[in-house]
Amino acid sequence: MSNYLFRFFIINLLFSSLTVFSQEHKSPKFFDASIEDLQWVDSVWQSLSNEEKIAQLFIVPHYTSRSYKEVEFLVREYNVGGVIFFKGKAIDQVNAVNRLNNVAKTPLVYTLDAEWGLGMRLPYDGISYPYAMTLGALQDDQLIYEMSSQIANQLKRVGVTVSYGPVADLNNNPLNPVISYRSFGENREKVTSKALAYMKGLEDHQVLAVAKHFPGHGDTNVDSHKSLPVIPHSRKRLDSLELYPFEQLIKEGIGGVMTAHLEVPALDDQASSLSTKVITDLLRDSLKFDGVIFTDGILMDAITKQFHDYGKADAQALVAGNDVVEFTNHIDKAIKEVLLAINQKKISWEQINEKGWRVLLMKRWLEVDKQKRLSTASLKADLQPQEAKKLIQEISDKAITVLKNSNQCISLDITKKVAIVNIGKSSTLLKKRFSEKQFDVESFYLSKNASSEQLKQLISKLSRFDVVVTQVGALYMSPGVKDIAVELAKEDEPIKKSKYPYGVTYTMLNYFHLMKDKDPKHIGVFFGNAYAIRSFVGIENIDGLIIGYQDLPELRKSVGKLLLGEINSQGKLPVTIDQRFKEGLGL
Repeated sequence: MSNYLFRFFIINLLFSSLTVFSQEHKSPKFFDASIEDLQWVDSVWQSLSNEEKIAQLFIVPHYTSRSYKEVEFLVREYNVGGVIFFKGKAIDQVNAVNRLNNVAKTPLVYTLDAEWGLGMRLPYDGISYPYAMTLGALQDDQLIYEMSSQIANQLKRVGVTVSYGPVADLNNNPLNPVISYRSFGENREKVTSKALAYMKGLEDHQVLAVAKHFPGHGDTNVDSHKSLPVIPHSRKRLDSLELYPFEQLIKEGIGGVMTAHLEVPALDDQASSLSTKVITDLLRDSLKFDGVIFTDGILMDAITKQFHDYGKADAQALVAGNDVVEFTNHIDKAIKEVLLAINQKKISWEQINEKGWRVLLMKRWLEVDKQKRLSTASLKADLQPQEAKKLIQEISDKAITVLKNSNQCISLDITKKVAIVNIGKSSTLLKKRFSEKQFDVESFYLSKNASSEQLKQLISKLSRFDVVVTQVGALYMSPGVKDIAVELAKEDEPIKKSKYPYGVTYTMLNYFHLMKDKDPKHIGVFFGNAYAIRSFVGIENIDGLIIGYQDLPELRKSVGKLLLGEINSQGKLPVTIDQRFKEGLGL
């Protein structure tokens, strides 16, 4: 395509898209482009060879500092479009960004999975904010906006300007092994509102938000990292639930969408991330999304199991309508397969050019061409701001959820003698708070695999207290069991040999069973995935029941505040646990 024709193509595509968006959508922010921006896109694209144009559509993985040489080779040899960073240290990432910027012919875009902040991939240095399930309990979405705004600034500090989030999946399957706590919940309106707040926090601070995992990964019990999950629902159901958050985010102008590796028979018999019907017909044409479409990791087993050779899935992803293939490192084979697809007229150069235009226009908006050398001075301090710690505590205070509060038992009276039982994880925080308030308090620890004899000895000691507060920790955030024999036992007494999800043990279940007829007022507190209490028979009859969603020090502190009357419970269940505890419950 000639320089003149390409310029004409860009301008026409841009303004035709804006005409559509002005009627019912907001346009992606990078569409607010000046003539200078378009000229930059034009000049960069025309400077590339055909192979380099294809390579601009690939994001390659940088795992640890040891993988730098391979990534540098891919940048030098093929001029790839960008990098996705994985677990490591911030100093290594900053050094890698600075070095790669020096060798890249075309400015790179750096990307990261940072759903709950840099701590998701840089655990040594980055802040980990609360998970989406915890955020799903909030009634104030402004806190989510503040959180993603902070995340955006921390991402840019380490060179990242594309964040793979928010998760817009509706999670309504308790045994989902890969989404679960990463979703804001099951209510489509609430999930949409929270995902929108998350998106705006990123993009208002010039980090591209990428909603995932289209067309909706919530209602499955298979991990797409390992196999291809099936979403068995009708198109009518998909339109009313799974697709709804994505459609609303698109109308609000989100810049990116990530396509999931799913089998959705109602849409196509091919994996959704490789399906023209899903990507082009549905996402691009029907939902009118004109931002950048990223694949989920193309090397995940859900895809690689279907292909004998590397590169074929990459090419098919572009043919289907994706703009960017993420997490691939077989660039030579991928480029050859794309060229073959062009020769076979499965995809045209005009389509490749359109993808490249979107990618470069996105890069221009992200100002990757103006990125300065990142400083290594004060790096850890910059990534651990005090305002982040303050925000996490505020989120925790407002997310803590009370599911049961018989006779206002949760407001503890200082005249009462209190026992604290920590199951699975020892903690002194609550006892310290109670002691400071002059409570007569004693603390006990019970292993999550304690024997029946140890259990009976402990329970006999608890009879002399007025109130027992049982804190259950060491729970998993994901189900963690392949073959679950019992989800919710029908028998009144737990079954010792059964397997229970989320790290729940027979000891935990038996403890609550044996405590049910005892005299002390009993308050149960669970720090973990809300679905974990599905296995607890009779837990609905406990005097007090509190859900903490995950085991954070801030959430444990919030429980202390709640029991001492310093805060009121504001959280609402973001998911239906079972017939006893429905979405939206919160006292």
